[in-house]
Amino acid sequence: MPVRTDVYLPPSRRGFRWIARNPGEPRGVGDPNPPRADPSTPRYDAVPTWGLTDVVDTSPAEESRADRMADRVGSLLTIAAVLYGLAVFAELGRYTILVYNQTRLVPQLLLRLSDAAVYFTQLGGLLTAVLAAVAAVCWLLRARRDLYAREKRTDPRSRGEILVGCAVPVLNLVMPPLYLLELVRRDPRGSRLVKIWWGFWAFSGFLLVVNAYWRSRPGLQAMADGVLLSAFIALIAAATAALLLVVIRRIEHKDWRGEPDTATRWVPVPRSVLENAVPASSVPENAVPEKAAAQ
Repeated sequence: MPVRTDVYLPPSRRGFRWIARNPGEPRGVGDPNPPRADPSTPRYDAVPTWGLTDVVDTSPAEESRADRMADRVGSLLTIAAVLYGLAVFAELGRYTILVYNQTRLVPQLLLRLSDAAVYFTQLGGLLTAVLAAVAAVCWLLRARRDLYAREKRTDPRSRGEILVGCAVPVLNLVMPPLYLLELVRRDPRGSRLVKIWWGFWAFSGFLLVVNAYWRSRPGLQAMADGVLLSAFIALIAAATAALLLVVIRRIEHKDWRGEPDTATRWVPVPRSVLENAVPASSVPENAVPEKAAAQ
């Protein structure tokens, strides 16, 4: 009669009992040829595969789009700094042409070349700066994530809070430097670099307001002065981009080329050692150590 195993029954009502036997003993009563255990050491032609197999995926995780954008922050900031640096010379060239045009005629080809240089450098620098800003925000999110993961702590600022602080005008002049200062709180030199960049970043925002007001003024002299102001703004923008690249490389412990920075350790040397040291220039080239000469 079948016995239900899903309902508990006392041993007296089960109708069966468990019996433990030696593996070498016969399994049934009355077996004519009971199997005997092989006394030799078991051997296998292949590695046994019984049991639960814990398959660990060792393939590298695919980078997200934000991480790929963060990897380009160095090149984008470099291009932006170079374009704004060229924009300074383009604006100064345009101002020189304006001064020259007060007394003499300027060839049409020269004017077109000057306008093309200004438009190319200023617009190219602006577009590259926008892409560099997006890449810098992606880099900031990744840097904070890695830092707090190493410290086994949770970032007190959410992703949305950081994005709002970096995207909202006026607020983005204050919050991004604070986010960076939280990354370099244990690095005094890094903190100084962030504060210097903060000064240039805030000053560039102020210059944009001044430039908008200056362009609303009528008159040729105001237009000529606006050219000089544009050159100065481009210079500050180039310095701001270069300083931000220096800050990022400092946090990443890399040099300006993106290579891992090697730590330099300065060791104090007693004056007596320096006085007894023999300059390398005073040793003859054919000098042989005494032990080597004796051999």
